Amino acid sequence: MAAGVPVPGHLPGASALVHFETCAKIEVESPKGRRLVVPRANVFQRRLFEAYETLLAVGVPEIRLLGLKIRQCGGTTAACHVLYHHAMRFESDMLVLADVRANAAAMLRKMRTFSAHDGFPWGNGLRPTKERMEWANGSAVEIASAEASHPGISRTRSAVLFSEACKYPRGGEKDDKGIMASVLPSVNRLGIAESTPEGASGWFYEQWHGTREMPGALSLDDFLAALRRGERSPGNGWVKVFAGWWEFEENARPVVPAERERLLRTLTLRERRGMGTYGWTPEQVAWRRETLARECGGSEDLFDEYYPEDEAGCFLASGRPRFDMGAVLAMERLTYSVTAEEGHVDVQETGAVFTPDGGGHAPIQMWERPLAGCRYLVWCDPATGAEQAEGRDPDAYSIGVLRDGYTTPEGIVRRPKVVARVRPPCLEESDHIAAYLVGLSRLYGDCMIVLEVNMGLHILEKIRHAGLPIYRREVVDPYDRKTRRYMHGWKLKDREQRRTLIDGLALAIRDEAVEIPCPHILKEARNFIVNRNGREEARSGCHDDDITGLAMGLYCLGSATLYRGPTRRRRKPADWGEWKRW
Repeated sequence: MAAGVPVPGHLPGASALVHFETCAKIEVESPKGRRLVVPRANVFQRRLFEAYETLLAVGVPEIRLLGLKIRQCGGTTAACHVLYHHAMRFESDMLVLADVRANAAAMLRKMRTFSAHDGFPWGNGLRPTKERMEWANGSAVEIASAEASHPGISRTRSAVLFSEACKYPRGGEKDDKGIMASVLPSVNRLGIAESTPEGASGWFYEQWHGTREMPGALSLDDFLAALRRGERSPGNGWVKVFAGWWEFEENARPVVPAERERLLRTLTLRERRGMGTYGWTPEQVAWRRETLARECGGSEDLFDEYYPEDEAGCFLASGRPRFDMGAVLAMERLTYSVTAEEGHVDVQETGAVFTPDGGGHAPIQMWERPLAGCRYLVWCDPATGAEQAEGRDPDAYSIGVLRDGYTTPEGIVRRPKVVARVRPPCLEESDHIAAYLVGLSRLYGDCMIVLEVNMGLHILEKIRHAGLPIYRREVVDPYDRKTRRYMHGWKLKDREQRRTLIDGLALAIRDEAVEIPCPHILKEARNFIVNRNGREEARSGCHDDDITGLAMGLYCLGSATLYRGPTRRRRKPADWGEWKRW
């Protein structure tokens, strides 16, 4: 029987919410151990059930639900029950895909508990196995994890639950976008992706907020309004479900009159804003303070990650981002209206010429042509190169051009700006890398080249042979420890110097003291975090080549060289030799 067709004799129990609150049972912890109870849906669970039942009722052929939840709100339990109820009503081949194998197995146990203690007479017996469950009506569910290679691509599915989708691997051989691209096309009836927030990047984040090329998910009301206007697939096809921590009834603590008075007298600016914007009560503020101290160590960023109050701030706070996410996202929105000019740089005897090429594969991206009177430098953070790269997602070269700030004759102050770069990811041979550096330097008036020499000595020699200026660092002779000399190229001394570089870039981004029109750099900035050991690095599966390169360029911006504009050589007259003789 085709997926999505009601099985005869199993039409009762049309409401998943009613079934959840009357016939289902879940396991909860108690002082006497785990026990079974009939649940009462909270605000997030109700909105998830409402979205599913409404879209099913209006006849949406492919239901897509995107649930962003707070910590420990039962979002996974509700999503599992939606799949279970769907399997009872319709013959469905389902998949549960979690971030790790243990979580997938736990979700299978939830569905097994639903079936074993269901109070509604479905007449639909269960045939459970370790990795799979089958019911008498032909419905079946199996589990997989995002840790596996190519999970869940064996066949077409009626319904799939993507649990903790924000925590799927990003980048490398196991990538969340690759997982979704392989599974979603085979889902023909119901797809649910639910997760707590985990950084302002990845598939879930892009589906929720949208990108330059794709609109974001819509609320249920906006989705239904678009359907009434005749749109076949409103937004990106996903309906988003969210509830802030203050909307949950249980997130409040009783306070006595004396405590209430003291609490209102000591409100912070953040608490005053919450009471004015969202209507927080003193009981909710008391709960927030207690949870902030007990679970989050006093960190409001960590509280915003665990218990977001709105659907935007949670992404900005999660994952301990190193850069100011508000400033990064503001820069990213500006890139939507800016398109880079693409082309090739041809080196000639008198300099270099930029030739536009709109084919979409040109190696050079340019946001600003050279301006006479401005100062420029080229940065290069080397990688292993194509001849030495291994794996599917190796480190890449980061090559870009940075223009120093200046003031126009009208008195307008222009900030430093990334004006050009080599298209990422750049994994070419060293000969091509040297050619890019020479070409960009020639194009911007033989400007300074800041090259990190950790693995770029062979490139350094080619630049020196071209006669271009190279950044030089001062070093102390290791023998007498007194003599100072200069060596070509930039080189990190230690971890403290790297931290100094990152601090400078973070300050420039926070104060909006630099213009970054490049989406790839901003994407790396979103994925640059402070890990649990305090080290500043790219999130697992992501890269920081552009972050290191741009930070190095900003640090060395005082060495940028002046662009005087192309000069036309005066040609001698044809009879110059005769005049010289006279």
